[in-house]
Amino acid sequence: MSYKTILAYLNDKRHAEAILEPAVRLAGRNNGHLIGMHAYAGVPAPPVPVPYGSEVLKAVAAAQQQETKEIADIFSRMTANAPLVAEWRAEKGPHIDPIAVVIDHSQSADLTIVGQTDPDWDSTPFQDIAEHVALGSGRPVLVVPYIGRYANVGRNVVIAWKASREAARAVFDALPILKQAEQVQILEIEEDSRGRNGASADKGIVVALARHGIKASVRTSVAGDISVGDEILSRLTDMGADLLVMGAYGHSRMRELVFGGVTRHIAKHMTVPTLFSH
Repeated sequence: MSYKTILAYLNDKRHAEAILEPAVRLAGRNNGHLIGMHAYAGVPAPPVPVPYGSEVLKAVAAAQQQETKEIADIFSRMTANAPLVAEWRAEKGPHIDPIAVVIDHSQSADLTIVGQTDPDWDSTPFQDIAEHVALGSGRPVLVVPYIGRYANVGRNVVIAWKASREAARAVFDALPILKQAEQVQILEIEEDSRGRNGASADKGIVVALARHGIKASVRTSVAGDISVGDEILSRLTDMGADLLVMGAYGHSRMRELVFGGVTRHIAKHMTVPTLFSH
């Protein structure tokens, strides 16, 4: 099992290199096909004529085309001479929905890589797609923090584990990375010390990974007075993790898929790249 098709969604040129660094590395490790994609809506004409309207529309369209070109140039430069097949896709349309486009392309990819929401980016409300793709594509999604650079991900992997469908799906979706990792640690978080009445952490997943040649250690932690999400983030630092693997827990609100509590907290405050699977 390996990631033969990896999709990197590049929605902001400021973060394109940070997203592509782990994408190129992972595609190279797996002798894979890396797709770089940028999707944006064309500029619609106003319903009624406005002064200087055509000039404004032309300027906005030119700016969009320039950004697409700059992102494409970054993709071309970073994939040149890499041990992978590189493909560039630019999706544009008068009524294009970037979220729907990325979900559609993700469904035929082994792994999709996107950037974390950047609160300082003006277009975030329109192209914040990480959680939607994780919950809507049926495929694993690797989210890269908007702060920092993460060229080498997956050397020391922490799995946020609980006995659930989402967590199990995430572990097995991450197998190509886990098999190449130097260290795999399973982290169970209890909300209080009474959670398992002193029982040891779930060993079933440890045995299953061992059959794949993956030696995983187990650590159980108690959240106590802080949230489960904060406890996970705190333990990631202690454990020296460079990648978190966890299930994406979501629910529907007003016909829109959104992350649930712990997942949303990690997505908002992540300190290392995080592989979500739903």
